[in-house]
Amino acid sequence: MRGTSITALAAAIWLASSLFLSVPVSATDPSAEAAVTWGQRSVVLEADGGRDIIRLLPPPGGGASRQTPAMPDLPFPPTDTGGPSGQGARLSGRSIEVPIRFEPWPGYETLSYIGVRFDSVTDPTLAFTLGLRRHTGVFVTETTPGGPAALAGLRFGDFVTAIDGTAVTETSQLVQEIEARQPGTDGTLSVWRVADDAPGYLGELRHLAEGGNTPAMLFLGKLYSNGTGVPRDATEALTWYRTAALAGSSNGMLFYGDALAGGAPIKDVVEAERWIRKAADAGNVAAVYRLGRMYRDGEGRPRDPLEALNLFKQAAEANYTPAMVAVGLMLEGGSGIEADHLQAVRWYKRAADAGDADGMAALGTMYSTGRGVERDYVTAATWYDEGAKRGQLLAIHNIAVLYDKGLGVSRSAQTAADYIYRALEMGYPFTFQQMTQNSQSWSRDFRRELQLRLASGGYYGGALDGAFGRSTLDAISRMVETQ
Repeated sequence: MRGTSITALAAAIWLASSLFLSVPVSATDPSAEAAVTWGQRSVVLEADGGRDIIRLLPPPGGGASRQTPAMPDLPFPPTDTGGPSGQGARLSGRSIEVPIRFEPWPGYETLSYIGVRFDSVTDPTLAFTLGLRRHTGVFVTETTPGGPAALAGLRFGDFVTAIDGTAVTETSQLVQEIEARQPGTDGTLSVWRVADDAPGYLGELRHLAEGGNTPAMLFLGKLYSNGTGVPRDATEALTWYRTAALAGSSNGMLFYGDALAGGAPIKDVVEAERWIRKAADAGNVAAVYRLGRMYRDGEGRPRDPLEALNLFKQAAEANYTPAMVAVGLMLEGGSGIEADHLQAVRWYKRAADAGDADGMAALGTMYSTGRGVERDYVTAATWYDEGAKRGQLLAIHNIAVLYDKGLGVSRSAQTAADYIYRALEMGYPFTFQQMTQNSQSWSRDFRRELQLRLASGGYYGGALDGAFGRSTLDAISRMVETQ
C-alpha cells in the first residue's frame, strides 16, 4: 500500500480511546469497519441537462448497522485517570529533530508527501501514558519503504509533535502542513521517541499495561485488533480489553462489550450489552451512544427507535458529536421515527460547528438536496470542503460531484478527479461503484483527468480519451485492491 499523507487520514485512530480505525474502510469499515459505510440511497442532480448521483446518508427504514457509520472516536472520561497504581506510570523517551525531504506526491505532483501512515493523539490520559509533554501529537503507524519518512528514520511508535516549529495537534493539520510544502524542499519534524525500535516500544507499552495502566491496555488492544505494529490477533485484543474492564476502566468495559458484540473473536451479544450498559452507567457518554445503536439496530434485542433516540440525545447533550449526527440521521427519516428535516439540520449543524466531519458531510447533503433548508450548493460545497479536509469520504465524493457539474463552485474536471482519486485511494466503496458502474454520469473531461491520475499512479497505461472501457475499469480495480 502506498504510504501517503491522504491515506494516513483513512487509517484513523480512535485516539481518545486509543482505538484505531482501519480503512477498507473502514474506511474504516470504514472504520473499517470499512470506513464509513453509508447507505446506498442516492438522489439525481440535474445540471446542464445532465444527471449525476450524489451520496446521501442512510436510506429510509434505517436498519442494519452496516448502513450507518462505524462507531467513531471514544473519549477517555476523566474517571479513567484514577484506579490502579499503574495509572500514574508513563513511558519515558526523548525529543529529537528529524530532517526530512518533502517529495512530490505521486499523482499530485504539485503537492508534497512523506510516505507515512499516522493518526492523532488528542486525549490527555493517553498522551500522558505515552510520555508526550503536550496532550497532542501524531502517532506514526507505518512508513513506506524507501519513502521520505523511512529514509529520515521515522518508525512505528514515533510521535510527530511539530513540523518546522509549528505544533501539530491532529492528522488533518499535519497533512495540510505537508501538502503546503514545496516538493523537493527540506524541513524538520519534531519527534517524541520511546525506545530505539518498534519491539522496544511495544515492550515498554506492555510493561505499563501489565503494571495496571488501563490506557496502555486499551492502546495495546487496538494495536492487536488492527494489526498495527504487531500481528493482528483478535484474541489478544479481547484479553487486553477485558483486563482493562475488570480494572474498572469504563472504556475497557465499552471496548470489551463492543468486541463481544462484533464477534471478534467470539460473539456474545447478551454479555456485550451487560458491559456496555455498565460503562454507560459509569458515565461514559460513548457507551450511552453505543447502547443507543443496539436499540436502533435491534442488536441482540428487538428494535426500539424511541429508546435509541433518547439515548442518542442523552449522549448528544453531553456534547458527544457522533450522537448528534445519530440524532440527525434518525430525524432525517426512517428508523421508525417521524421525519423532521428541520431538526435534523439543526443537529447536523451543531455537530459540524463542533468540528465533527460526519456532521459536516451530513449538513452538506441537506443543503445540496434542499431538505430542511433551501437548496444552496455554495453552502453545501463549503461544508463538504471542511469534511473533506478531515478525510470524510462522503464529503470527498460529494464535493467531486459539485466540481464536475459546477454546482456552487467553479466547474473543474481536474479538481473533481483529484477528489475521486483520493476517495478511491482510501477505498471508498460507493466511489468505486460509481466509477465502475455509473461513469457515464460524469463528464468526459473528468473521466480523462481521472485516467491521467491513474496513469501517473502506475495503474493505467491506456489512452487518455475519457472512455471508461475495460482497461480503465481494470485500472480502478487494481488501485482499490492494492490499498
